[in-house]
Amino acid sequence: MHKLGILNVLVLFMASFAQAEVVKDNSFLMEEAYNQEPGVVQFIQTYQYLNPSHDWTYNFTSEIPITDETHQFSFVVPVMKQTGEAGESDQTQVGDILLNYRYQLLNTPTIAMAPRFTLIAPTGDYKKGFGTGVAGLQFNQAVSITINDRWTNHWNAGFTFTPDAKDVNGDTATTFGFNFGSSVVYNYTPKTNLLCEFVFNSNESVIGPDMKAAASTYYVVPGIRTAFEAGEETEIVPGIGALLGIGPSAEEHETGVILYLSIESKLW
Repeated sequence: MHKLGILNVLVLFMASFAQAEVVKDNSFLMEEAYNQEPGVVQFIQTYQYLNPSHDWTYNFTSEIPITDETHQFSFVVPVMKQTGEAGESDQTQVGDILLNYRYQLLNTPTIAMAPRFTLIAPTGDYKKGFGTGVAGLQFNQAVSITINDRWTNHWNAGFTFTPDAKDVNGDTATTFGFNFGSSVVYNYTPKTNLLCEFVFNSNESVIGPDMKAAASTYYVVPGIRTAFEAGEETEIVPGIGALLGIGPSAEEHETGVILYLSIESKLW
């Protein structure tokens, strides 16, 4: 009877796992290729802290469906703290705001695809290094692959184009950057997931009239997220991950932490 009781518990657990809705669209630095459901608005906050610079970035994001899951609008408001040079004080300001449109190109039980088109608004003060001083364009392609009930694989690739970007001295040059990322998510339970992200970014910056320099960052981000219900139509997802520099980022001893909090609520 004891063995039969344990077996029944395992069967019930597996049945509840199969029926429960798995957490989606809650990665830290990666985009998962799932737009918001009709009437469901997502509010996301992330906080990244880096050593040895002690710089941090706070992002507030809101994702809003347009009629249905096919079309989605979102915006990202970044607030950044930058360590001052010798003799200068640290500064904290709002950076360039991102205005995004994302199209749900494909969404099947096994694969989802969602391209994103972004207008970068020049809201940051370029004279202090918090923006580019001009409007820019960004594109990102997100692909999500459901391997089985436990494992999901996500891929990102995109680029950023900024014509006549400015440096702190007002010198201009057209800059280009590109990004690539991949992640795996393991559903320990439907509402508690382990994840590991790999994110690569290469960006150019203006260093003089029609002169620019490129810099790259490489991070591995292991982390955990969990979800719980707050009422019938609101889901809260907190998460935490480590930022581990590899390649050139490892040579500069870059490490840090990322804190994540998402609130999804059906508003109409």
